[in-house]
Amino acid sequence: MNINANETLQYLSNAGIINIEQVQKDVEIMKKNECLKMHKNPIWQGQGKDTRWKTRLPNGKMIAKKRKEDLEKVIIQYYSDPPTFDDLYHQWRKFQDQMVSDNTTYKYDTDYKRYYQDTKFAKMDITKITEEDVKVFIRTTVGRLTLCKSACKTLFGYTKNVFKSAMMHHYIDENPMQYLTAKFFYQYCTEKKKSQSKSLVLDKDMLLLCEQLQEDYKNQPEYIPSYAVELAILTGMRVGEIAALTWDCISEDAILINKSEKYNRKTNAYFIDETKNKKERLFPMCDEISKLLAKVKKVELQNGYICEWVFANEEGRVHAPVISSCIKNKCRQLGIEERGIHALRKTFNSKIRNKGVAPIVAATLLGHSVEVNQKYYTFDITNNDEKRALVSSINETLPLAR
Repeated sequence: MNINANETLQYLSNAGIINIEQVQKDVEIMKKNECLKMHKNPIWQGQGKDTRWKTRLPNGKMIAKKRKEDLEKVIIQYYSDPPTFDDLYHQWRKFQDQMVSDNTTYKYDTDYKRYYQDTKFAKMDITKITEEDVKVFIRTTVGRLTLCKSACKTLFGYTKNVFKSAMMHHYIDENPMQYLTAKFFYQYCTEKKKSQSKSLVLDKDMLLLCEQLQEDYKNQPEYIPSYAVELAILTGMRVGEIAALTWDCISEDAILINKSEKYNRKTNAYFIDETKNKKERLFPMCDEISKLLAKVKKVELQNGYICEWVFANEEGRVHAPVISSCIKNKCRQLGIEERGIHALRKTFNSKIRNKGVAPIVAATLLGHSVEVNQKYYTFDITNNDEKRALVSSINETLPLAR
């Protein structure tokens, strides 16, 4: 005969061996005492005018009640319903969101949905999460979403910051991520590398692109984004810098690049801000750039577009996404690999680097660090004939038999 626990209790109660109501009361008292034992911070009664009972919860919040029993109820409630990782994530965000831009908080929101929302890990009691739990969660998430190293590093950073916040506010005594590093999980990441044909615009396609621009100037001279694409080819400027360029930054000798167009993804509004590295730079003027800008001004005067912005049409400033779409459309027209303005930026940098320009000079022209220039913007764009000539120039000086 199988008898479950409820039947057993009912049997003992009917037999007068136990009193179920008393058992329930005793269990409640035991649970309350367990919760009170978990509370390590002191409980004390104030002196003088303020005789309330006080304590500080592990999250740092000070509690004060007239009666000790009421204070203990708050303590018991706190430990009876322990905070989850999700609770602490949102507590971290309350502070963090005040320190960053709207675009960053927008990214936080999208990343939260991607990494944590509705996961078992997010619902776990944060006081019970172990190093093993963290390892399994990050490893599983990396695999589930096929994350690359940079995305894995972001996930690791968010998770680490939540536990750091939990430590600061005394929710946990030990940080389960204390001995973990993001690099530990890189072995599970997916390598996402663009081929050179997608990262750059090589000579053959560049020639086609430039010819297409000249044809478009004849057929549709009032379409301003085409001129913006040409400036990207000639300077390697960021698309936001091109969109934010004003005529007062143009001189006979140089272009002053001191601002960039940004987009607030929360308010859906464009605004002008500093450049990406928050530094201004001078880009030298040359005949090709000068002729292009003169052409732009002439077209804008003829069509009534002229204003403070270098690239403007009947609606005002031409925004960065319009310029980016322009080059992609031209690539599709030509039937070549679709590229964006960033590919022109890498191409310009690679050309000057391949001509022997020092890394510091190239980095200064492009507006980033030498390390970034070397790691992400410098490619070998010489063709096989150029390499053959280089090898021959070295070998022909050697005293070998002919």
